[in-house]
Amino acid sequence: MESEESIKNRSNFDDYIGTEWISLDPDDARARIELRDELRQPYGLMHGGVYSTLVESLCSYATAVAVYEEGNIAVGQSIEVSFVRPVTSGHAEVRAVARHRGRTTWLWTVEIVDDDERLCALAKMTMAVRPSRDGK
Repeated sequence: MESEESIKNRSNFDDYIGTEWISLDPDDARARIELRDELRQPYGLMHGGVYSTLVESLCSYATAVAVYEEGNIAVGQSIEVSFVRPVTSGHAEVRAVARHRGRTTWLWTVEIVDDDERLCALAKMTMAVRPSRDGK
């Protein structure tokens, strides 16, 4: 697997919101974020967009790392997130497994848990894999 340093155009957005990368392995990709006031919705819960952002970012990054050496890029094609329980403090950890690794499409299943290992959301992410314009 290619290292994250070799992937060009890393997301400044993930740096901005504070995404912590744990693993980019397609069998057990993981990232997490600490809940801060800036990430809360009006009722004090982690905003649903943060959950979706973490799913998109992790699946995109892990797919990109896996297909980079073949001259491909990865872009999000669809995302579905079902919220189960709120994250109100601590961290949200995203755990993703690539269930299908095709030539042009990858399909991921994703769980988001809190610091107490409680399931907070389930998601499915489809990634499109395409040749990069510059072949690198």
